Amino acid sequence: MKKLVATALFASLILTSCSGTSTSTDTSSSETPRYVTYKTSDFTLNVPDTWVTLDTFTADYPSGLRIAFKNNVQNTVFTANVTVVREDNASQLTSSDYAQKKLQNHKDHLLGYTLISQENVTLSVSGTNSQTLINTFSGQNNTDGPTLNFMQEVLTKGDEAWIVTATYRPDEDEFTVEKMQNILNTFSLR
Repeated sequence: MKKLVATALFASLILTSCSGTSTSTDTSSSETPRYVTYKTSDFTLNVPDTWVTLDTFTADYPSGLRIAFKNNVQNTVFTANVTVVREDNASQLTSSDYAQKKLQNHKDHLLGYTLISQENVTLSVSGTNSQTLINTFSGQNNTDGPTLNFMQEVLTKGDEAWIVTATYRPDEDEFTVEKMQNILNTFSLR
């Protein structure tokens, strides 16, 4: 199961189907990126309006993978993406504790794992503030794959844990990284 979840970090790398729904657009400035609010019955988040939304997955992907967003600027080595995965939280850990558990899992399974930073953030769960962490780390899924950076946050609600992971190349442009940070900062559970 742990290896399956690590695979979800890289799931949107090879996804090819695409569709999506959006409900609103921020048009405050032509110089700032435009975002759409992606809503489901479980969560909401803001995504750049030019990014590709992937919501149909084959049986090869973990069943917990709910949605993936991929940068429209394709790269031959790796295309920046954000995935949302739902896991069971039978122990009903807090968001911060589950984030630490996930971080330990990545430390145990990623090759060349390096913790880059941890940031305390407050996000919304059913309209209530919830403390969690954004963990930024790097590593490789396998020896043949590229070293990638990850920003990951977790929100828990009862027996559910929602993991949002941004994955990108270490030399990714700063503007794209800022877009991914915005996605993570706007994630909330309904």
